[in-house]
Amino acid sequence: MSKRTDDGIMNGDGSTSTDTHWSQLAQRHYEPNGQGELTTALVFAIAEAKGVSPPEVKSPPVYESVDIPAIEDAFFGPDLAGDSRQGVGTVEFQYTNYLVKVRSDGWIQVYEPTEADLS
Repeated sequence: MSKRTDDGIMNGDGSTSTDTHWSQLAQRHYEPNGQGELTTALVFAIAEAKGVSPPEVKSPPVYESVDIPAIEDAFFGPDLAGDSRQGVGTVEFQYTNYLVKVRSDGWIQVYEPTEADLS
């Protein structure tokens, strides 16, 4: 498991890989009050990044990489009064070789790793 930091990617062993840079491949907007689900929006964004159709995004299932209901609750779910929570922040997770960001404003961004410029 790795975690993105300001200095690069922190690997599971605590070391940081500073030579990993990310290039955005896809972006999709999720409307929490719309017809689709967050899972569907994530699959469509990942499929676009991979250059495949959404049904081909199945191994591993997205729900094995991130707790989608937790993201929905934190960013888009109802608060105690029943109003939309309007959480603020970004959740990042790795899906295969891609970095996926889900922002509280509904934007989903998918990135691929690129090599650092050596010049």
